[in-house]
Amino acid sequence: MQTTRTVAFRPTRWLLNLGVATAAIAVAWGTLSASGAIRSADAPLVPADKWAQMLWSSALEGNADKALGLLDALPSDSDDANVDRLREANVRRESHMQDSAERKKTRLKEVWSEFDKHRAARELREALLSAVEISTLTEATGGSRDEPRIVSIAKSAEKKAKQAENEGRWLDASELFGRLNLLYDRDRRYRADIRRVGARLQMMRRYTPKRLHDMRSERLVAEGEKALPPYNEFGEDWGHKLAGTDEGMVIRAISYADRQHVEGVHIWKMVEGGLESLRTMVTTHDLGAAFPSLNNKNSVQRFIKGLEDEESRFKLAGDKADFRDLIRVVGALRHLNDVGLKLPWEALMHEFGAGAMGQLDDFSAIVWPDEIRQFQRTTRGSFTGVGIQIMIDDGDRLVVVTPLDGTPARRAGLHAGDIIRQIDGHSTIGITSLQAVDLITGPAGTKVKLSIERSGVDDLVDYEIVRAEIPLTTVKGWIRKGSGEKDWDWWIDPANRIGYVRLTQFTSDTVPDFDRAVREMLKEKGAIDGLILDLRFNPGGLLTAAVEIANRFVSKGVIVTQRDAAGHIRESQRARPGKASLAGVPVVVLVNEGSASASEIVSGALQDLKRAVIVGARSFGKGSVQNVFDIARGKAAMRLTTQYYHLPSGRLIHRRPGAKTWGIEPDVHVGMLPEQIATSLRLRQDADVRPEDRGAMPVAADKDDNAGPPEPARLISEGIDPQLETALLLMQSQTLPSKAQHAMLPVTVAAEIAGS
Repeated sequence: MQTTRTVAFRPTRWLLNLGVATAAIAVAWGTLSASGAIRSADAPLVPADKWAQMLWSSALEGNADKALGLLDALPSDSDDANVDRLREANVRRESHMQDSAERKKTRLKEVWSEFDKHRAARELREALLSAVEISTLTEATGGSRDEPRIVSIAKSAEKKAKQAENEGRWLDASELFGRLNLLYDRDRRYRADIRRVGARLQMMRRYTPKRLHDMRSERLVAEGEKALPPYNEFGEDWGHKLAGTDEGMVIRAISYADRQHVEGVHIWKMVEGGLESLRTMVTTHDLGAAFPSLNNKNSVQRFIKGLEDEESRFKLAGDKADFRDLIRVVGALRHLNDVGLKLPWEALMHEFGAGAMGQLDDFSAIVWPDEIRQFQRTTRGSFTGVGIQIMIDDGDRLVVVTPLDGTPARRAGLHAGDIIRQIDGHSTIGITSLQAVDLITGPAGTKVKLSIERSGVDDLVDYEIVRAEIPLTTVKGWIRKGSGEKDWDWWIDPANRIGYVRLTQFTSDTVPDFDRAVREMLKEKGAIDGLILDLRFNPGGLLTAAVEIANRFVSKGVIVTQRDAAGHIRESQRARPGKASLAGVPVVVLVNEGSASASEIVSGALQDLKRAVIVGARSFGKGSVQNVFDIARGKAAMRLTTQYYHLPSGRLIHRRPGAKTWGIEPDVHVGMLPEQIATSLRLRQDADVRPEDRGAMPVAADKDDNAGPPEPARLISEGIDPQLETALLLMQSQTLPSKAQHAMLPVTVAAEIAGS
């Protein structure tokens, strides 16, 4: 039964686009200006409104060079203070860009030197890491993956990774294959390897977490690092996690996929994946701590022989295989297990089902009984818990980042910086963040006791807190101005009435919260003259929310269509009249490689409909439709890709296998260096926490280890976030005519042609 539709994406990683955008200059005759633009002494002059229109039209068409060239042409001898301020802002941006380009150049030289040093010393892991950074830094010019030195290291690393896997050194194999996969992500040549080794580690995390913990600790010690804290087994009962798993839900999931998956993956292919997953399971010898029969090599070999026989029978049926064959193979697996290894049936079906779904795509999966609560949280826009953000700090302590406003944790008196030492009387030493989340969250109305260590207090302080429904705030502004999670100053540039809204996800509350933000801006200043919509690192969410947000900017037309693999339109969503509250407002949308799914629908639709200029880096490329099917009367579900999303122009968002293009390409490309990304994220996180809530939480340090105030303005004034700085400059260009109505501004020949 279909229950809901999402376009959510939970990436385990995202690749950094480190190509640094440099200020584009229009080619014309004349002399080099102080800002670096070539400007003609006889450049034609146009009114400010015409100049702004030409700039915006060029940006909407993706002509970033021409748009930025108009900014470069601003005169240094204007008699209008507003023009001077815009020119100075552009000069600062260019200076920041040039500084970034120099730092990138310096870093590239350094990392090549590091690579050669590691290569000479046969330090494969370190050399691969350097190769990944080199490739990323040179992405804009084609990358360096095929450079002979890098190819040589990659071949050696591949050989070493296979050897490590054969010897059962799963962590070594995972690290090497992982870095190879990052290096050659475009052609995905190591995806099968990283998924296989990753599956082994996931199985250990599920069934023998102590052994995995010890392996990681031993590896750290061997490398001269500090050992991990003692393993904490609290909440790590795999039997409890797999409770309720049975063959019925797996059979129903495979059946749904056979009939409705967008790429038409046949049932025999899924069964093949399931059998391969069981082969991986029984050859991961470290699982013997949970399943002693895996220590019997003869029994394991007989089981593998049985799997191979079943695979041969199923392959023989080929495309003729059907539901009856699936039932038969599941029965054969039960018999094979009963007469041999006698593994828990729930575990066997879990791994068979996971392997079968792995043959589909990255976004189709069974939502197992122990995962259903968290899955519902991602689509409902709320969860049940106490209302705190937590992290594991450098000292392996479980720390409260901040208590959310209006939640049981805030009412109980928890502070940011509090260290959670016990959960229901059990120590948190060695606990993982996932364990902590599972233990602290729970059904509404139930209680959890947190024992807190607080600076200045000698003894632990106990808080018995009643869990409740906790809303997720997905609409954020520029600066927190109150204690509430929705108390924001929305103005990034109040003088020019330019607003700033960040959407961190698309949930059922996103649209009403966005509408409230717009109403607050209009009430405060009477109008919105420009808006920056920040969708960076937004993984997606509900399709309905994405369509409604896009509808706030456009009053008519198709926003997105869903098509099957043959290209046939199965459904479409259109803008509804009367919903475009921001129809006449200039908009810049920020995206990067952490923007996926619903974020790509919004940004792509606004780009196609010429309603917004897109700034940043190419988005992730997740444009597939997942329908959710109930496969166990509400106790488990299946997320299945059934269609692809297409934008109003007809283009496909999704990164299909072998695709050369995907995602949303910005109109104005602006890259960020790793240090800029890290610093901007830390600063933004710190700025989002109110001073009175900070407690003992430290303020993030900058690259020079100097702690600075968490002021968002630093993102722009110090060039920490060049994407945001560029977006603001483009917006300010559109508010200039209202401030400098009588100004006559110069345009270069190239820019004049662009606006003609």
